[in-house]
Amino acid sequence: MIKIASAHIEEFRGIRKLDIHFAEKSFAVSGPNGSGKSGVIDAIEFALTGQIGRLTGTGTKGLSLGDHGPHVDRINFPDAAFVELEVSFPTLGKSAKLIRKISAPKKPKIEPSDPDIIAILDEVAQHPEITLARREILKFILVEPTKRSAQIQEILKIDELGQTRSALNTASGKLNRAAVAAEKDTLNKKNTLMQHLEIASLSAAEMLGAVNTKRELLGLAIHHAITAETVIDQGLAEPNEERSLNKPAALIELDKLTRLIAGFGQANSPDAQALVVQIEQLENDAQLLVSLQQRELVERGLKLVDGPSCPMCDHEWPDEAHLLSHLHAKQQKSKAAGELKQKLLDHASALSTEVGALKTLLIEAHRIAKLENATEMLASVMAWGKDLASLQERLKSFTEILELKDRLISGWPDIPEDFEAKLVAFVDAIRAKPDQSATLAAQSFLINAEQRFKDYKAARQAEKKAQKARDAGKVAYDAWCAAMESELDELYEAVEDDFSNFYRILNDGDEQKFVARFKATEGRLDFDVNFYERGLFPPGAFHSEGHQDGMGVCLYLALMKRLLGDSFTVALLDDVVMSVDADHRYQFCKLLMTEFPDTQFIIATHDKVWAEQMRSAKLVSRKTSMVFDSWSVETGPLVESNLEIWTEIDAALAKGKVEVAAPILRRHMEFVARLLADQLGAQTVFRADNSYDLGGLLPSATSRPSDLLGKAIDSAQSWGNEDQKSKALARKQRLKQANTHKGEEDWTINKAVHFNEWPTLVQMTSNPFFKRSRIFWHARNAMTADHGCTSHPKVLLPTDFGVRAIL
Repeated sequence: MIKIASAHIEEFRGIRKLDIHFAEKSFAVSGPNGSGKSGVIDAIEFALTGQIGRLTGTGTKGLSLGDHGPHVDRINFPDAAFVELEVSFPTLGKSAKLIRKISAPKKPKIEPSDPDIIAILDEVAQHPEITLARREILKFILVEPTKRSAQIQEILKIDELGQTRSALNTASGKLNRAAVAAEKDTLNKKNTLMQHLEIASLSAAEMLGAVNTKRELLGLAIHHAITAETVIDQGLAEPNEERSLNKPAALIELDKLTRLIAGFGQANSPDAQALVVQIEQLENDAQLLVSLQQRELVERGLKLVDGPSCPMCDHEWPDEAHLLSHLHAKQQKSKAAGELKQKLLDHASALSTEVGALKTLLIEAHRIAKLENATEMLASVMAWGKDLASLQERLKSFTEILELKDRLISGWPDIPEDFEAKLVAFVDAIRAKPDQSATLAAQSFLINAEQRFKDYKAARQAEKKAQKARDAGKVAYDAWCAAMESELDELYEAVEDDFSNFYRILNDGDEQKFVARFKATEGRLDFDVNFYERGLFPPGAFHSEGHQDGMGVCLYLALMKRLLGDSFTVALLDDVVMSVDADHRYQFCKLLMTEFPDTQFIIATHDKVWAEQMRSAKLVSRKTSMVFDSWSVETGPLVESNLEIWTEIDAALAKGKVEVAAPILRRHMEFVARLLADQLGAQTVFRADNSYDLGGLLPSATSRPSDLLGKAIDSAQSWGNEDQKSKALARKQRLKQANTHKGEEDWTINKAVHFNEWPTLVQMTSNPFFKRSRIFWHARNAMTADHGCTSHPKVLLPTDFGVRAIL
């Protein structure tokens, strides 16, 4: 897609101002921890995608691009923080300038405004995965199979497959619960009908026997068969509202209610007990409840997503896909809370069925009390019935269930205080009534039987529909999973091959028979690897941390190859080989160069050895690498051999910012002293902590060339080479003069750099210090001009000393 030619970074993260020339080639940025190298990766990622990966994801709550993207001294001026890239487009044969500011991350400035260029840059912006940081490597390796599946599918831009599977699974679960509830309701209606008919099973023969006995007593034609169309009380005139009570039937119904109420006092419902335990679990774990509340909010939000604007907070995302990915990630995090919620709702549904059974008996009690005009009993039944109906409604709402703890503990029926006494009195009153005629009893029996038969048939119809919907939902879910797994298996097989090949290259001569296996099943992605032909095991079982890191990088490269193919032209790698040893790092260079010859890798590392290995392996060169010496909040990263070092010092002094210029000079002089001591082989006092300061390095670095030049003079003398002898004498004289000038400036350097007494020095010296302090370059020229130090840029020193030093 693109190649990066250069970058200009200002007031971004830890960088004040920095220019880098990538030359459209792989590039290495190295330096100690805290020197600002990761800021370069962040800057390029931001310029290309409009986001910074390290400010998002797990453990970044409270971080934001607007507040933490600018330099810490510019957080109130986000417009000052920006990144400018010069990029080329090989397929178009064009180039462009891309400028993106922290103040407007979604509105980059692109010059020229070419539709083809804009289209490619928009596509690049959709791929934040071009950046791989150390903390992200092991999320592919040491992670739960469900999370690995989601993360890899997100990288491959096929996460909608998993989202659809999850939606179908949720729907299937809801349909299954509805079917179970319908089955329970049918069973309840069936038992009610059987109890009324006083039969042991709901067979046609037993039903006919119970019904026809009453029909014969009333002189009605008997039924020869019981079908769904049978009317049990057919031919029986409807009794008027003033009909007498069927005493035996009424006593049976009231006895059921009495026994059920008595049972409430003996033991609490298992479902009620389970609900109390789950409610207390949520009360004792505040974070769990927060996760659950967030899950509900996210689930509502997912249904409302229609474009890149968040329906909950109006935050603008780069596009709808990014928003959905973010919401699904938050939904996945609250999975445990969601499972607890589902268990709670299942128990609530079961308890609701118990409440319904009690309501059914109360309805019968209400009918009997109404026939007897028992106003007190009628009022009590109605009040309790309304309370139970309200309880059933509350058991449907998760938030309402959480408020039912006290009632569930004390007893969910919450029997009215005087209800049992009224019920006993009412039953006694019914018993005291004179017996009804057999005819009236038969009429009432058939009427009630018909009503219960209708209820049972309606419940059966609802059950069949629920079962049909459940079966259809399961078929749809199973079919989707089968098709998805088939497609994913084919995709993962290709990733397996690339991953295994890359890992074999990385471990050349060690694991040449290495193979890996991915297996996708119902939202999981199991991942096993070969361990020295002893079998397939999870990566964390026997492989070392270094091997796991290597696997993470190889899997990332295999996924990017599968995702982008020939368009995988830029990758940002931030300290991704920390645990990989030196030998395998050479192989890593080979892997990148042979398998991805057209990809521009921009690599940040704190390991100097690794930086040198990249150069020796020809992955990068001196021109396509940059070394950060140190960093301070005022100056940002200090680049070794920075041609603009004196420009920065002069610019700071012109603004009167001595506190900025002084540390730049100090750090640069320390860098030069270390470089000279290293290249000249200067003798220094060994320090285990490697903390060599300017005072310990520069004297030994300046005395070393004097010794070498003395030996050169002696050698030329012994060979009779007067020309070389005179040159060596001249250089030694120049070195002596340089050391003399340096000694004259030492006191000034100490004051200005270490004690920062610049204002006093300005008055004393009329501001010659920073110009004359460059005298140490004079010494450096004398020390290095004839020692092959040609790998560093040339620096032109002040003309008043007439010196050109080659670094």
